[in-house]
Order: sequence, then C-alpha cells, then structure tokens
Amino acid sequence: MAAATSCASSVSIAASEASATQTPIQFDVRPRVCTLSGKETQCETPIRAAWRSTKKESLCLVVANRPEVKRCWENFNKGTYSIDMVFSDDLLIELRDTQLQTVLTSQAIKVIREALEYRRKRRQPWNILY
Repeated sequence: MAAATSCASSVSIAASEASATQTPIQFDVRPRVCTLSGKETQCETPIRAAWRSTKKESLCLVVANRPEVKRCWENFNKGTYSIDMVFSDDLLIELRDTQLQTVLTSQAIKVIREALEYRRKRRQPWNILY
C-alpha cells in the first residue's frame, strides 16, 4: 500500500429486499474511501469484503469491470474475500446470483483526490504591525 494513501473503514449495510420472502444480506466492504495525496494517481490497498445471511445462499462476489476478480459460494450463510488491488477510479463491488445476472447488493469504494492547490487558509495570520 502506498505510504500516503489513507483508507477509511466502512459501515455494514444491509441489502435491500427484492421481495418479502427474500432475507436481507449484510454486506461489508473495507475500505469505503481511498484518499490520494500529492501526485499519487492510484490506490494500492487490500480490500476485504464480507457478507452474511440468515439463510444459506449461493452467490458470487465480483468487481465491476474487473472480470478477473470473482469469488463464488454455494449454500453458505456467510463468506469473506480479501484481495490486494490497484485502482484509480471508484470501484464497485457486487454480490450477484451464481449466474451473474442479478445484483443482490453492492458497495462502492470512492477515490478522493486531494486538491492542495485549491485549499485556502481558514483564518488570516496574525499581524501586530499595522
């Protein structure tokens, strides 16, 4: 991981129910934010995704636009997956059905670039000589 890259933790979010008979899936992705400072152009960070359900599920974890990242579970009620990734734009992580047709829930990792040249001081410096 790059030394100046700062990544914030995530908050667990329950997936919205598609129907009244479907149980919600809790999905947690960390980090939720990756902050690039200075002249950094890419986030280099380990990503950890965890899910849990009250019933056994068959599903796959995929990263949008990254077909090489895929992890599937058959008849499990929880799962975790960790991977080191390098990315420069927001990253969308999805839980899908095993046919990869339906997105059950998703979370994004936001990439924030510091804009140092646009920052202003919060107050004027003291000047005792008038």
